[in-house]
Amino acid sequence: MAWGLLILAGIEEVVATIAMKYMDGTRKKWPIVIMAVGFIFSFFCLSMAMQRIPAGVAYAIWTGVGSIGITLAGLFWFKEKFGYKQYLSLAFILVGVIGLGMTS
Repeated sequence: MAWGLLILAGIEEVVATIAMKYMDGTRKKWPIVIMAVGFIFSFFCLSMAMQRIPAGVAYAIWTGVGSIGITLAGLFWFKEKFGYKQYLSLAFILVGVIGLGMTS
């Protein structure tokens, strides 16, 4: 249950961050609402997961899932381009997230 909440928290972080890209200052209201609800829900799920998973591990996995998720959204949704150093760095983050998940 805690691991599912932690992954859900990471996904919600990605959704909220994507909404930030569409905010256009404060002119567009729906992205602001989506961002606020997404981050609130993300923090709630993270705090619930931290009741069973050590805080340092939970936070590291949450930020890793968010980093990888928003990067994948940037690649596929926003058509951003990366070099091999960025891909290598993402691979290290992924290995770290997997490693932390396997040891806890």
